[in-house]
Amino acid sequence: MVHIPLKCPHCESQDVGKFGASAVGKQRCICRNKDCKKTFQADYSRRGYRPQTRSDIYFLTVNGNGIRAISRILGISRGKVSSTLRGFEPELWLANHACLESFAGKPLEIETASGTEAEMDEMRSFVRDKSRQRWLWRAIDHKTGAPLAFCFGSRKSDNLDRLLELLKPFNVTKAHADRNPAYASRIPAEELEAGKLGTQRIERLHLSLRAWRSRLAHKGIRFSKRRDMREIVVALVINFWFFCRVLV
Repeated sequence: MVHIPLKCPHCESQDVGKFGASAVGKQRCICRNKDCKKTFQADYSRRGYRPQTRSDIYFLTVNGNGIRAISRILGISRGKVSSTLRGFEPELWLANHACLESFAGKPLEIETASGTEAEMDEMRSFVRDKSRQRWLWRAIDHKTGAPLAFCFGSRKSDNLDRLLELLKPFNVTKAHADRNPAYASRIPAEELEAGKLGTQRIERLHLSLRAWRSRLAHKGIRFSKRRDMREIVVALVINFWFFCRVLV
């Protein structure tokens, strides 16, 4: 018989010991690593209870899998997938704080940075049916392509106000955008350059995002049924691929 040492699923330490039994009689274990000290079961009755399930759901999501596909792959319920994704919501960034720190070279509390040229654009998709339009507003650095901030809403000017509020710490001195009247109504004429010529980089990033998240495609059979799940999933993808943040 081959002996396979038991590892802690949280820190992978092999220094584990017994820690009583669960309500259904399963052996519980505890990690003796002083930096971990977490308990777990050697064998779980349901796959959704495994500690690695959260990580599996996260990486499958940011790599383009939908809720139903993740449910099939992991052998867990769709409700478990949805509830796990909602648990990431408090950790999501709408502005790229790491980029802001590199710009300013100062703590985040000091909202000063060197002047930035930004590209701004909005991307359309829908929830449940095409009459329920939802727009993703994004801004990137015009010179480097570094992502700055994003928000969700309609195509009205008040949603641009939310994006501009997120961009205040970046000290945007010039904006490149399309001819959406919302930009002209909120950004002074001397700071705005309207036209497609200055937004080619962000348009290309929109194409990448649509490829990674099929629910954002204009034509397709995949779409979101709930607005909150759509925004959480898209925000997770942006945080992972554009902000370079791993939340597990």
